[in-house]
Amino acid sequence: MKKILAILGTVVASFAYSQGTIIVNNYSKFDFYGFLMATNSTSGCYPRVGNDGVIVVPAESHMGNGLELMYKDYMGQFSSSLYPTANWVVTLNPTSSSIMAWNNVNLSPGGTIATTTKWYATKFDMMDAGTTNSNTENFRANMNIANACGAGINDYFVTPSGNNSAEMFTISNITYLQLY
Repeated sequence: MKKILAILGTVVASFAYSQGTIIVNNYSKFDFYGFLMATNSTSGCYPRVGNDGVIVVPAESHMGNGLELMYKDYMGQFSSSLYPTANWVVTLNPTSSSIMAWNNVNLSPGGTIATTTKWYATKFDMMDAGTTNSNTENFRANMNIANACGAGINDYFVTPSGNNSAEMFTISNITYLQLY
């Protein structure tokens, strides 16, 4: 009985410290073309994980209409997300990066990479809806949630015109990227 409780406790603890969920709500009139990144901000900023190839979230895709991007983990997102990522770039240290398929065992929800990384950054360029034309609002940014690995970049962005904005924040174990 003690062994079972110890195993269950370890499993619960590993999920409590996992990367968590990321939700991208695009309330804007532009399509999101971007990258999402997770890192271990407590251990030299490694491992780092980011999508390999641009993720596209169409204009007006958000929780209100059920079209938001939602990744609950690196593996499961491929079959559960409206905008799946087939490959992840995994950087284990400053000199070692590799591309891992979404179903690579190293990306499993209870694995070391998933349990030691949290969503923290994005790099995006908003495009005119339904095209690959850059928008005229200069709605593009690098953003991150403040941590030891992302100093100097803000978690909030406003276009020069003030017509559009973006914010990134975490509540509990869910990280949000909101585009307005």
